[in-house]
Amino acid sequence: MDRSTRATAIRRIGAISIRSIGAVAILAIAFVATACVADPPAAQQVPRSHAAETLGKAAVPADLNGQTVQLSYNTGSGGTIAFATDGRSLTYTAAGTGRQTSTPVAIEPIEAGIFLVTWTDDTGAVVSQVQDYRTGKVEGTWTRRDASGQAVIETRTGSVHLTD
Repeated sequence: MDRSTRATAIRRIGAISIRSIGAVAILAIAFVATACVADPPAAQQVPRSHAAETLGKAAVPADLNGQTVQLSYNTGSGGTIAFATDGRSLTYTAAGTGRQTSTPVAIEPIEAGIFLVTWTDDTGAVVSQVQDYRTGKVEGTWTRRDASGQAVIETRTGSVHLTD
């Protein structure tokens, strides 16, 4: 066998090997897919102790007057808000530092258990939150001015619940 014939034979064997590997890979994927469909995982069951009908009703306040709530944000920060009994002011206590801000507040009920709560903190940032006591979720914005005077809006999500 001369050199050119041998080189041609090696190229053909290489092409056949690559095609064979591709065919084996396709067959392996087909077998795995068939196995997944043929043997699906068992349905997950919620333990009876966690079923909705066995849990107590969520605390859904009619208003926030005189209430104390705990906030935890996705940023890791959080704190406690104590609303005045007349609903016109609040005291926010930061969880990490204990820093307190007492300020007027506007509370607008959106629907049962959901409130838009707005106040200005001691840094001058305007805080607006939708506090949903039915789901335990809070979504809010902090609007402040940066060093150049431009408005900066920061958003946070997290959890909220009554502590009383």
